Amino acid sequence: MRIKHRGAVLALSIATCLATPWAFAQSQAARASEQQGQKLDTKDRDFLDDAARAGLFEMEGSKLAQKKSGSADIKAFADRMIKDHGEMSQQLAALAKSKGYQLPGEPGATQKLELKALEVADTSFDTKYAERIGANAHTHVVNVFAAAAKDAKDPDVKEFAKKYLPMMKEHLRLAEGLEARAARAPSGRFDTPAR
Repeated sequence: MRIKHRGAVLALSIATCLATPWAFAQSQAARASEQQGQKLDTKDRDFLDDAARAGLFEMEGSKLAQKKSGSADIKAFADRMIKDHGEMSQQLAALAKSKGYQLPGEPGATQKLELKALEVADTSFDTKYAERIGANAHTHVVNVFAAAAKDAKDPDVKEFAKKYLPMMKEHLRLAEGLEARAARAPSGRFDTPAR
C-alpha cells in the first residue's frame, strides 16, 4: 500500500514540476499583456473604450429598429449599422487584445438610458432612432475618430481611427438624411404617409 502511495506522490511531483514552467510562462505573458495595456496613452484607451461602447450602442439600437420599425429605409440603415459596426468591432477587439487592453462589454450608462427610451417608443420610434442612433451618435463618433486619427499616440490606434473615419462620416451622412426625413414624417414614423 505504501508503495502505491509513494508512486502517486512521485507522479504528482513530476506533473507539478512539468506544469510549473508552463504556468509561470502563462502568468508572465498575462502580466506583460496587462503592462502593455497600461502603456497605452490615457486618450488612446479612452478612444478604444468610446469606440467599443458606440459600436455596441449602435448595434443594439439597430436591432431594436429591425423589430420595431415598419420603414424599409430605417431597417436598411439598421442592417448596415449592424454589419459595419459588427465588422469594425471585431477589428477593434483584435487591436485592443494586441495591446493587452480589455474593452468594455456594454454600452455606457447614458447609452443604456437611450436604448431604454427607444425600447418604449411607439409611434415616434423612427424619429427617435434616426436622431439618437443615427445623427447624434454618429456626430459624436465622427468627432471621436477624427481626434484619434489626428492625435493618438499609439500608431496602431491612430491607423485604426484613420481607417474607419470615412465609414463613420458616411454613416453620419446617411443618418442626417434619415433625420431630415423623420422631421417631415407627421407621426414620427416613416411608414405614415405625409399629409
